[in-house]
Order: sequence, then structure tokens, then C-alpha cells
Amino acid sequence: MKRESTTEDKDITKKQKPTSLEPATTTKPESITSHPFFDMKKTIKWVHSLESVLIAKTKGSEVSKNKVAAFDLDGTLITTKSGNTYAKNESDWKWWHASVPQKMKSLHNEGFKIVLFSNQNGLNSDKKINSFKYKIETILDQVDIPVIFLAALKKDRYRKPMIGMWDWFVENNQEPIDKSLCFYVGDAAGRQANWKPNYKKDHSCCDRKFADNIQINFFTPEEYFLNEPKAEFHWGGFHPKQHLVLDVPLYTPDTPLVVKEPELIICIGYPASGKSSFVKTHIVPHGYVYVNQDTLKTRDKCVKACKQALSEGKSVVIDNTNPEASTRNLYIKLAKEADVPVRCFYFGDNEDLAQHNNYYRALYKSEEKRDVLSIIAYRTFKSKLQEPTVQEGYTEVKRIQFKFNSPSKQDTDAWSQWWV
Repeated sequence: MKRESTTEDKDITKKQKPTSLEPATTTKPESITSHPFFDMKKTIKWVHSLESVLIAKTKGSEVSKNKVAAFDLDGTLITTKSGNTYAKNESDWKWWHASVPQKMKSLHNEGFKIVLFSNQNGLNSDKKINSFKYKIETILDQVDIPVIFLAALKKDRYRKPMIGMWDWFVENNQEPIDKSLCFYVGDAAGRQANWKPNYKKDHSCCDRKFADNIQINFFTPEEYFLNEPKAEFHWGGFHPKQHLVLDVPLYTPDTPLVVKEPELIICIGYPASGKSSFVKTHIVPHGYVYVNQDTLKTRDKCVKACKQALSEGKSVVIDNTNPEASTRNLYIKLAKEADVPVRCFYFGDNEDLAQHNNYYRALYKSEEKRDVLSIIAYRTFKSKLQEPTVQEGYTEVKRIQFKFNSPSKQDTDAWSQWWV
């Protein structure tokens, strides 16, 4: 299983500019006991190029290569000596299998460039980072070949399954990479409980998704190092490519989307479930007053804006999450006072879809200047959600199906990748 800390990182970075390519120096942490490798002349240099990624290179020149053998670290190349899920200290590691070092050397001799990609967002202090660097040095000191190591420290575009680390590597490689000759090995492969007798399920599918995003071959450690047959797996969560080809109506029931007479529309849905895009595309152009708490900042201001527009005989659309019936009832009362009908546009309860859009719009659509919303926002919505019914006072509850729509192939290709 993966040995990655699950500590949440609040500082989420979108895109970062290179700072320096000079090797960084580290100081031996006081907590590290004597170890023979600490007294050796180091063969590793640390490169300061990305703020949220640790990058190490083994010293020495290497002939340019256009094919890559890429690996995850924890649960793939190494595991803990203690048998614990997470390493107790920087010395608590051993090779995942005795064949690993020799296999890596053989790959190098076959003309592969060896690159390691790891998620390590639990390294949230200088002490932890310094200790981790010494761990990586002791590991790579035992493999006498050129290796590049990258570890994503935050939940930004460099974290797997997103391919920021791969993109950085490709941009800094000496020649173009031929992806048809590349592969990636990782243990986060979406295998379910008992995929092998008495084995736990994989903690995620992010390694398999990482390889799929890059479009290179993927293997589990068991498949690659032990020649075991492929195990069944599930991608898990939201499947963007499948969603793109869904043949379903944009909304149901198939009644008019807008009306000529004044009315109130109340939207309900997770953050990033597609409410704003839908409303701004299909509703606002028809003269509806747009009320949104992200813009007005408070619910009271939204209620006030709604009341004012209804009193002027205008149609209004409320573009907020509105999970609770009590909040929705505030607007329904205003509509009754103004003697106008109320409809509900329900964007469903697909949290995985909303989380996918959350990461896409924050880390890809950078012009929107958004942060990745915390998981807390999604857990809060889910805990408060009361599914709407006509008994609340609606003349209709219209269910809206999210459909990604962009004339840009680049945008579509980016959205169809795995983001979480």
C-alpha cells in the first residue's frame, strides 16, 4: 500500500515559475541516527526549480534517451521494514522486492531513462523535508545509475494523477520522448479488496490514472517485478471520458427552459456542479436577473436583490448551492408575495463530478483565478442537502445534466483527463 501522509495542505498552488537550477544543500537532521550512507560522498544533487516539488538528480552525465521507465516510490520500489503503513523514520525502508535494484540497472542498460514520481504532501515542515531528502539519498545511493526523482508536496497541478511533474520532466529532457516506448509502474491501481487472497484494496487509482493521462503503458509492481497476471480494477470516482459520450438530454422534463412571464428559478447543486455555466448560457441572456452569493457575498444581500427584482416585475435566477429547504423557502416566500411562480433547477448530487470540475477550473482554467475548494465545502453541502420536491412550492423541479461544452479541443482534452 502507499506510504503517503494524508495531511491536508491548505496552500494550493496553480502554476509556479522556475526559480533556480542550482543544487540545494541540506543539513543532517538531529533526529537521524548514524547510518553508513550518511558518511558517504553524496551522489545526489537537489534542484530548486519548482516551489512545490522536490527534485533530485543523481550526479554524472547521461546519454540522451527518448524512452522512459517511470516508477512510483512507496509501495512500488520500497516498503517499510517495520511493516507499518507509514514509515516510522527515515531509516524505516527496504526494497519492495530484492529484484528491484537490479531491474532498474537492467533498464538503464537497455537504454531507458529512469524517473521516479511520488506524491508526498505530508512533508509540511523543513524538518520533515530534510529528513525525507536523506531517505531519498540513501535509496538512490544503492542504485548506481542515473535517476531523476520528483515528489509533489502539495495538492496542485503537480500532484498525481495530474501530470505537471511529467510535463516538467519532458520540458527539461534533452530530446523528445517517445511515449510508445515508455511505461509507468505504481501500486495505486484501483484494485479492490481480495484482488489477491487476503490483500486489502488499493487506497486509490491515482497511479493508473497518471499513466492514462500521459498515455503510456501501466503496470502494478506485482505485474512488472513478479510477472503476475493483471488483476481486475475499478477506476473509481468520476469517469470524464465516459461522461463526454453520454447520450442523455440536457434537462428533464422536456418543458420550456425559459418563460415570458416573470418567475423565480432556484438552483441547487454542489460547488462546481455546472450551475453558473448553465445559467449564464441558457437563462441570463433571456433577461433574468442573476443573483449569486459569490458576487454579493451574503445571503441577506441575495434575498434583498431577489426581492427588489421581483418587485420590479423581473424574472430572477438564484445561482447558489441552496442545499437546505429552509434557505430555499426564503426565496419561495418572496415569490409568493410577488405572485410569481417558482421553479427549481436541480443539478444533482454527483460529488465526484463536481470535484472533477473543481480541480479542472482551478488548476487548468487559470484565467478564472480560483483556488481548489476544500473537501470541507463538499462534505458540508452533502450533510445539509435536502433533495427538492414540488411540495416545497415549485411548479416544477427540472433536473439538469452537466455537459462539458467548449469549442476548444485543448480544453476538452484537458477536461477529459483524470484530475482526482
